Amino acid sequence: MFRRKFHLRTLMLALSVGGILLTSLLLLSALTLFQKGNIEDSLLESNLAYARKLADTTDRYLMTAQRELAYSASLIENFNDPNQLKQEANRLRLQSGFFNSVVIVSADAVITAASPESLGLIGLKLQSQTSEQAINAKKAFISEPFTSAAGNYVVLVSQPVFAKNGKYLGYLGGTIYLKKEGILSEILSMHFYDNKTDVSIVSSNGKIIFNQDTKLISKNFKPGVTLKEKLNSNRNGYFYDSDGNAGELVGYASMNQANWKIIISGAPDSVSRILLQTVINAFWFTLAIIALTAATVTFFSARISFPLERLVEFAKEEDSEVTLKKLSKINAWYNEADRLREAVMFHLQMVTRRVNKLSDEAMTDPLTGLYNRKGFDVLVKRHATTHEHCIIAIDIDHFKKINDKYGHTAGDAVLVALSARLKSVCIEDEIICRFGGEEFVVFLPDTPLSEAVTVAEGMRSHIDDEDFPYTGNVTISLGVASVRKNGNDINLALQQADEALYAAKSAGRNQVVVSQAQAS
Repeated sequence: MFRRKFHLRTLMLALSVGGILLTSLLLLSALTLFQKGNIEDSLLESNLAYARKLADTTDRYLMTAQRELAYSASLIENFNDPNQLKQEANRLRLQSGFFNSVVIVSADAVITAASPESLGLIGLKLQSQTSEQAINAKKAFISEPFTSAAGNYVVLVSQPVFAKNGKYLGYLGGTIYLKKEGILSEILSMHFYDNKTDVSIVSSNGKIIFNQDTKLISKNFKPGVTLKEKLNSNRNGYFYDSDGNAGELVGYASMNQANWKIIISGAPDSVSRILLQTVINAFWFTLAIIALTAATVTFFSARISFPLERLVEFAKEEDSEVTLKKLSKINAWYNEADRLREAVMFHLQMVTRRVNKLSDEAMTDPLTGLYNRKGFDVLVKRHATTHEHCIIAIDIDHFKKINDKYGHTAGDAVLVALSARLKSVCIEDEIICRFGGEEFVVFLPDTPLSEAVTVAEGMRSHIDDEDFPYTGNVTISLGVASVRKNGNDINLALQQADEALYAAKSAGRNQVVVSQAQAS
């Protein structure tokens, strides 16, 4: 006996640890083979998400800048007051720091005011294409990057200035430095990527507006063939760019305020680093599981030498459900104990199913398949008494005449047909019951009284429009009562609904009556 137990314990330990070792080896192999693609997809999606975030942030920055320019432009009424123009240019540049410099340009392209004045631009006639575009546009304008009259590589954001009579006076422009420090470059420089990830903003004419490497700003952006096709065909996206020697993980997004592209690309060696770290973490986690499993199996293998005694003990339990749960936890490690456990569990499951079936039959009306009064009482108890519920009592009008004229077979057919129609108009949570004879009750959980009246009227109208076997047309009377208005007493609500039902019959049938009783 001792040798047999020792053999089982050794076998259990060997199988458990060996199985985990083999499974771990297969999982680590599968992780190496398949996780690489998942990591690439994750990094690509991260690049796309961050490109969209940067695009949205830059859009918001430009929108705010345009609003400030529009407000300032609305304050300028003419170009004849140099002091006003000077004060407004200084105020606009200094109030938020959005612009590195501010100029006010007349309709004939002459700078009438500038901030800071140290730029020495006042009185200068602009010859640039950008200034010409801003004047010709006569509306909000964001330029392509260009070299300003002061020699700075900038982007111009402008707003037109109109006189009160609608005459175009010129434009108010704010410049954003691209190579020097400014709010825009600070916003774009704050990201969580390492130095191996490239973040670029490219204008519609192919110039680099922003890059961590400031030497690349103002240079032509030279995308690969695949990236160029993607940028031309989609506003946002991501892909693995294999045009280069090592390949890149690229995510890109388009801005709305300006026709610029945000492009984020990372080297694929990031995938290898993440994959290696994942495998190392999985290895140590697996090693911990192996050690824990070996200790657990060693400890519990000494405690399961007598499964037959435990089976006999559990089989004496009177509660089949409890016994099944206990049997399912028994570790039967050899064939005889396992077969005996399965046989006992099968027998108890058969008994449990039969008991449950009898219980369901006791709660169900055999003719209509609806719940009976017992089923109603059981199901209603599952709903909180503090919530607002309603009850509808239903009775078939002149049902006795149907039985007298067509026979009880016809009466049963009408009851079955009515049950089917009530099921069709009720939702899943509503409880439909046959209380006896031609009387039905519907419980509406979490339903206010006004809504319950609407539901009842819908039932009445639906039944009135339907054809029934033998009789053709059948009508019903309905009484509605609120459980809450009857002190959350279900029985009192049933009584009030029943009284409302008889009031509906007394009033001529085929109608809905609402109980007016209130809880004291």
